[in-house]
Amino acid sequence: MPGPRKRIQDRDLSYLIQFARKHNLTPSDLYAALLATRREDNAQCGTVRIEIRSRGERSSTYMFSLNGKPLAQANLQNDSIRKLERLPEGFMQASEPASSKKLDANTVSSIGNLRLGLSGVSFKASVVKKSQVRAVTSKDGDPLLVCDVTLSDGTGEVPLAIWNNQIDTVSRGDMVQIQNARVRGYRGEMQLALGRKTGSLTVLEHSIENAA
Repeated sequence: MPGPRKRIQDRDLSYLIQFARKHNLTPSDLYAALLATRREDNAQCGTVRIEIRSRGERSSTYMFSLNGKPLAQANLQNDSIRKLERLPEGFMQASEPASSKKLDANTVSSIGNLRLGLSGVSFKASVVKKSQVRAVTSKDGDPLLVCDVTLSDGTGEVPLAIWNNQIDTVSRGDMVQIQNARVRGYRGEMQLALGRKTGSLTVLEHSIENAA
């Protein structure tokens, strides 16, 4: 049985590579634009506008926007940015997302075999962690509640965001069934998201602690 996927150590560099890929930028162009932003407070890289929000000796905070609309804000290590000029050997392959492959609905996956870009992912796992509930606002301005549960199946661990009424149905120690999830990345970490229409999380067995 394959072991858990080795995580990419430099999360900031992985985030920058994925950002560049998404917006059709080369790592070297993004590197040059970030350096220009650090010197001049802002710069243009392709269709993306970059502004600096704060500077530090080891890291700085940047705002990325497209057509005047914010895309992301990130605090990035200076050492990670420098690596964009000449990427470490094998890093592009390690951070390369899988092609947008959709698994058959009847295919059972394992967490250790998950790759960025996969969809139609299904497996059974136990809930080993549950975060505090956070209040957020949707793009339409609607108030939402969200928390993260960390799932483990013995081959690895992966976080999944759960929302609103679903939050109280899941507890630490529960055994759950995941159906039709997709794998996405955030700053080098894999995360699961349930498909809006067909994705589901079902509690198969409640933990003894919560059943008592």
